[in-house]
Amino acid sequence: MIEHLRAAPLRTLFPEIQQLRIELFFSDTKTHLAQPSSQLHTLFAAAPAFFRFSCPCADCDGDFDLTDAVTSVITSPAGRKRPASLTGHLSCHGVRFRSHAVLNSSCPIELRFQLLSESRREVRAPGIPVAG
Repeated sequence: MIEHLRAAPLRTLFPEIQQLRIELFFSDTKTHLAQPSSQLHTLFAAAPAFFRFSCPCADCDGDFDLTDAVTSVITSPAGRKRPASLTGHLSCHGVRFRSHAVLNSSCPIELRFQLLSESRREVRAPGIPVAG
């Protein structure tokens, strides 16, 4: 994805964030076959601030855009000062192209996600003792 390469670093858009952890749990509610594997993405300050993830089905053209959710957790009052988390759920809106079939079907994949942001720790000036 060219957009991923062009995305600004996380530290540019959200300078207060040290790390962002994105956990993705996929399920296909229409089958009892093996479910797509979960994914874990840990983004540090230098990582591209790109929060769209492809559907795990190779024959699907859909993706999951977590940009609004990430922005929400990071810009919340809690997210600016201490670790903050957010969970959510999205459905794939892609189309699956099974075996070059003439009829395409909508993708049944559901995503449950969890976000955890960690803000930068306070940096103290040299020579100032730590209260303890």
